[in-house]
Amino acid sequence: MFKDIITSQVSSEFVSPLFPKQGDDVELKIFTGDVKVKNVAVFTNRFGLEWRYDMSQEGSYYKCKVKAPYKPEGLRYYFSFDYEDRIYYLSKKGFTMWAPCAKDQFFIVTDYTSPKYIASSTCYQIFPDRFCNGDKSNDVKDGEYVFNGGVVSAHTFDEIPDEYEKARCVDFFNGDLKGIEEKLSYLNDLGITVLYINPILRSRTVHRFDCIDYFNVDEKLGGNEALISLTKKAHELGIKIVIDISINHTGSDHEWFKKAQEDPECEEASYYYKKEDGSFLYWQDVDTLPQLNYNNQKLRDIVYRSADAAMKKFLLPPYSIDGWRLDVAPELGRTETDQLCKEVWREVKTSLRGVKDDLYLVGEDWNDATEYLEGDMWDATMNYFGSGRLLRSWMGEKDRFQCGGWGHSPGLEKYSMDAYTLAEALKDTENASQDLSRFFRMNLFDSHDTPRLHNNTAIYNEDIYKGVVMALYMLPGMPNIYYGDEISIGGKLGSVEASRYPMVWDESMWNKGMLNTHKIMGALRKNNDDLAFASAYYIPLNKNTLAIFRKGKEKGYLLLLNKNEEVQNIVLDNQIFKGYQLLNDIENGENQKLDSPLSLPSNKSRVFILQ
Repeated sequence: MFKDIITSQVSSEFVSPLFPKQGDDVELKIFTGDVKVKNVAVFTNRFGLEWRYDMSQEGSYYKCKVKAPYKPEGLRYYFSFDYEDRIYYLSKKGFTMWAPCAKDQFFIVTDYTSPKYIASSTCYQIFPDRFCNGDKSNDVKDGEYVFNGGVVSAHTFDEIPDEYEKARCVDFFNGDLKGIEEKLSYLNDLGITVLYINPILRSRTVHRFDCIDYFNVDEKLGGNEALISLTKKAHELGIKIVIDISINHTGSDHEWFKKAQEDPECEEASYYYKKEDGSFLYWQDVDTLPQLNYNNQKLRDIVYRSADAAMKKFLLPPYSIDGWRLDVAPELGRTETDQLCKEVWREVKTSLRGVKDDLYLVGEDWNDATEYLEGDMWDATMNYFGSGRLLRSWMGEKDRFQCGGWGHSPGLEKYSMDAYTLAEALKDTENASQDLSRFFRMNLFDSHDTPRLHNNTAIYNEDIYKGVVMALYMLPGMPNIYYGDEISIGGKLGSVEASRYPMVWDESMWNKGMLNTHKIMGALRKNNDDLAFASAYYIPLNKNTLAIFRKGKEKGYLLLLNKNEEVQNIVLDNQIFKGYQLLNDIENGENQKLDSPLSLPSNKSRVFILQ
């Protein structure tokens, strides 16, 4: 009938302006192709009522203008049309014979504030201790101090990290901020425009999620001056800096917590949660991470609200970082009796946007983060839910939440996700949140908290894996590459330490083919607003081949994601491709006509630009 032909999305193809201000005239479109429809209309909310606007035809589209409502209202809408004397409705849910529920309608937040550069960026995540040692003068020495039952040990980059039981998270490889600065040209060549750096504030451990001072960079990383230098050099290359922070808990060696332990009546004691028996509450019962209590208004001022708050300090010159990644973000301010999470994040965003209007706030959330992405809390989530967990399932892994050990020893699915299921899952997770948020998600499948997918030898196939990498770059949002994935860094399954091997700088040990794939995809995305805000179509071509098609105003961008063992000959006959004539293979630069069959060798994926 008309399924997969008649369509609309919140994208540059269908909405203009895509980021409307309150009261703007907004042009909305629906694509009808060659389907004979009539009485096409859009329904939208205005003054508390639903209003119908008739649409006029322009080629393969129908269009009309509507008025963007004033806050706190957003622009909510859906379409209707007559086909063979029957009225049908189109919403994010698809086609129905009844008007769609509000939750399924297209929805645009007016005066949306997320930084637009994110949508065309490629991010690179660095665990600083394991990336590069640029200044040996700040190296940790063996036996320098004792913490959490462990004695500090220093290691070289040709060693393999010990397991937690031996290392106790105080096994330093002495990577630092100077080391990151020295590798900025490497990152620039890779197409990186955003760096996400795991915590850098004063701490005792190698992971630094146990902050002991929110106002100073750890001297083991080079201190405050090293951050000033890094951001300055990065910004000169057009690279933004996002720093990891946990304001849910401090480290147990923080001066606040030491005072709280010494004197239960002191002011600092009220910064932390206590149980009924007077003992302190710890994040996930980890006794080095006491949980902060945001019922205390002074604590809010110190951390994010006052003019000289910690989170503001590093956004302002001379540091001038560009955003914060928010550790364990859905857990903040939550106990059996308190539910302060959303209240605090709304305050954080309001307070910090006051000092940096293009601030990027990305929350760590492994599940559907819809409730935090309505424009008033986070700009994005680390999109494990809508990218990582799905793409790993395509490769054949069992979902991490179906496995023990926090998912560090993933099981295998007897039947991996096929193209039909992956298409449905990508659309479903993409449509869960208000529509503009999809362009600001941080898409990833590896991180400091996951086993590296390419280290899973039970399922690894390099050609299929390269397709997964390509998919990450093609999804709406910003791909996040975990350091070393681009050169197939070593590692293993089984623990978090196994995903934190030191970076390899001996080029003879690099997987040059993998590096080239990342460079090609990074170049495709870099500063490409046409791709950044393009529509996204997920079209299964057979059980093991999925077309991921991004349709911009100027060009089309097509990934044929493939894991077929046999050679495939693909013909692009979907009406979505109507109007394009040539395909350019971005890997080899070859052109061919759109109506010619495309050959996909065994397990190989290909990316094309359509013109």
